[in-house]
Amino acid sequence: MLQIIEPGIFTTLQDLGRVGYQKYGVTRGGAMDPRALRAANELVGNDATAACLEIMSNGVTLRALEKCVVALAGAPYILRVQERAVPHNAALYLRAGEILQMRAPAWGCYAYLALGGGVAAPQVLGSRATALRDGFGGWQGRALQSGDVLEPVRAGVPLERAGKMLDESFARYYTDDAPLRILWGPHDEFFDAATRALFLRASFRVSELSDRQAARLQGAALPRRAGDVLSCGVTRGAIQVPPDGQPIVLQADHQTAGGYPILGAVIRADIPRLAQKRAGERVRFAETTLAQAHAAPQIK
Repeated sequence: MLQIIEPGIFTTLQDLGRVGYQKYGVTRGGAMDPRALRAANELVGNDATAACLEIMSNGVTLRALEKCVVALAGAPYILRVQERAVPHNAALYLRAGEILQMRAPAWGCYAYLALGGGVAAPQVLGSRATALRDGFGGWQGRALQSGDVLEPVRAGVPLERAGKMLDESFARYYTDDAPLRILWGPHDEFFDAATRALFLRASFRVSELSDRQAARLQGAALPRRAGDVLSCGVTRGAIQVPPDGQPIVLQADHQTAGGYPILGAVIRADIPRLAQKRAGERVRFAETTLAQAHAAPQIK
């Protein structure tokens, strides 16, 4: 069991989200960085769909109420157990009473703490993910608070997992400065060849207004045909262009339908790199093909 001592600003329970409910107005939600969540679960021997703590701020502190194995993957938070430095992207054995502290990472926004056996929380529409805007799922539909006690779904301590670490290539994926790959469409009639060329050569800054719903980008205004489309279903990674021409890339908690024309979509394999971009950092885009997108490592 883990007790929250300092919860940070916005620590929630997340998994891979709710599948099949968008037609009812329920967004998939789930982890902003599904790659890191899967990695944390793998380190402690959990199923890939197990719920983890999604951490996105400084000052998170936990106490182990009984012996357990945990792992933190994603943004490289500085970790200490009883003031002893320990590695991230690794499975850690905690004795009863030991305190795990997490402090600001050198890069990135999101990290995922997996508890051996998975974090117990009621499943709502097939998922334990927190839908904060809707007030359900996760831990009582809210962010975690001081005093909350998290129990494992499955009893037992996977001691054989302690000490396991992710390969260095896991972190290199995030520090690769390659452009985010996109596929064009579906609203090609709103954008001419000059607009698409401008989008590909421009560098955009991630706005401070970005959140779990969308990454708002600032840079060259993209010309587009006047007007909007009839509301249509949208997906994560979709690049909407509002009338001011500043692109919006939909993230985990995106709305289920929208009326801004969509220039293209970031492919699934590159979504975690976008999720880890901080406000003020730059992103660029590159065209790819459907075959190349399918061939890229997939995150389900």
